[in-house]
Amino acid sequence: MKKNLLYILISIFTITTSQITHTINAGSYYYEPSEITISQGDIVEWINDGGFHDVNGASNSITDEPFNNPESFDSPSTSMVGATIYTHEFTIPGTYNYDCSVGTHALQGMTGSIIVNPIQEPTTTVVDIIVGSEDHNTLETAVIAAGLVDALSAEGPFTVFAPTDAAFDALPEGTLDAVLADMDLLTAILTHHVVSGSVLSTDLSDGMMAMTLNGTELMVSISDNGVMIDNAMVTVADIMADNGVVHVIDAVLIPENNSSINNYINTENDKYLYTIDLMGRFINNNNNNGIHIDVYQSGRSIKKLVNK
Repeated sequence: MKKNLLYILISIFTITTSQITHTINAGSYYYEPSEITISQGDIVEWINDGGFHDVNGASNSITDEPFNNPESFDSPSTSMVGATIYTHEFTIPGTYNYDCSVGTHALQGMTGSIIVNPIQEPTTTVVDIIVGSEDHNTLETAVIAAGLVDALSAEGPFTVFAPTDAAFDALPEGTLDAVLADMDLLTAILTHHVVSGSVLSTDLSDGMMAMTLNGTELMVSISDNGVMIDNAMVTVADIMADNGVVHVIDAVLIPENNSSINNYINTENDKYLYTIDLMGRFINNNNNNGIHIDVYQSGRSIKKLVNK
């Protein structure tokens, strides 16, 4: 909640302070600059350098044809030197034409145009979702430590399987600190949680193998119990970002046969949790033949062939 409130306040502050006031000077048969490009919400102020002038955005003073600007603007005339002739906030994007309707000023070249570019809507990346989550502080720390913020904020798209803080807490004591201190290993584990492309829950199928950015594979198992990615259960699916999608999982995914991570895990203290088959179904380790996958508290999984 605190994170979300902070981002809202930052967004409001950014929008409020990003408005710019542009100055156009008006003198003897000129507006200077005569052409400008601004952003939606910006303000333009016309200052009189001398003479009798106005700002006419209604109709062309030469042809009497309407300018058909996205929004109309018009000002009274003034001859006061240094005075503000007119101030206008441009809230609608588009191209605006105007002139000075006093005498033959427009015919003498006293015309101008303003291009108003639309505000670019702020984008939400998969990194923003992780950073904004109260349940992914450890993952946020790991992504920053590995220097992956820019990579995962790029166009993508990316599919991120995001372990919660509780998932990291389930790792054996000392494992997380050791991994955070080894940048190569940390990067390998984090990219093992990322798949190229935007893979929604509706795109997943039972037995599907997904290639990660680490070059390793994740196995999808779908059963009545839910959706599992290797040894992790998907607890929240399809959190959409502008550059991909995030699925929350309840365990850390460990690349199979990664000797580096196994060196950090004390297997004697690594608690066995349950056994599943290739379909992701929970099975009795003693009564079923076939390929079994033993899942441990650390996120480690061991595949074995049982033939009794």
